[in-house]
Amino acid sequence: MIIHFVFDLLALASSVLMSLWFRRKVGLPRPAGITQAAQHHYYLLALLLGLVVGSTLFGTLNLHLSGHAGTAKSLLGGVFGAIVAAEVFKYFAGIRQSTGLTFVPGLIMLIAVGRVGCFLAGLPDFTYGTETSLPWGVDFGDGLQRHPVQLYESFTMLAFLAVLLVNYPRQPAFWQRQGFYVFVLVYAGQRFIWEFLKPYPPVLAGLNLFHWICLALLVYALFMLNRSQHHVE
Repeated sequence: MIIHFVFDLLALASSVLMSLWFRRKVGLPRPAGITQAAQHHYYLLALLLGLVVGSTLFGTLNLHLSGHAGTAKSLLGGVFGAIVAAEVFKYFAGIRQSTGLTFVPGLIMLIAVGRVGCFLAGLPDFTYGTETSLPWGVDFGDGLQRHPVQLYESFTMLAFLAVLLVNYPRQPAFWQRQGFYVFVLVYAGQRFIWEFLKPYPPVLAGLNLFHWICLALLVYALFMLNRSQHHVE
């Protein structure tokens, strides 16, 4: 699993570099509503804690639901945990504005590069897809042609990043106000689709654990987009 570890480091490095580049390129200030340096540091700490806890909790839970022992990480679980941590922090800090756009390009790179690592790690990573007869199916070593769902996710998120970078100069106010929620909507929506191409067991109504996390994120994104739109009007 050394290759996965290497790509985890690459994902982290590309995430930080992309966030810094984007913030300087478009002149984004510190996240809206967070005005003090100490408060900003606590905010980042809360995000990191939520990311780690969510990633480990949901990744390991899905592994055990699938009949495997050990621990695992989940990018989706990490995003969910970070959002919960951010919203709790903002509630107690009295912050009502969106604070997430500055992290979106970095999160996209974390997901896109990290998923390449999952793809290269093969069967032991337990992120492969179900069988397919499509010409781009990949044999991960068990003699079966499988959907490269990891790459589906990488390509989708990179396409969204391209849209953000091209469209931001034309509509900066929209992206600053609603960009993070659009990201969550796109991320959770595409991930919900790819979950149908994975061998994870259903937990309720024929949907697996990650399906339900995606649905929770979709409800969150739609609610926040609607609230943001009404505040503008």
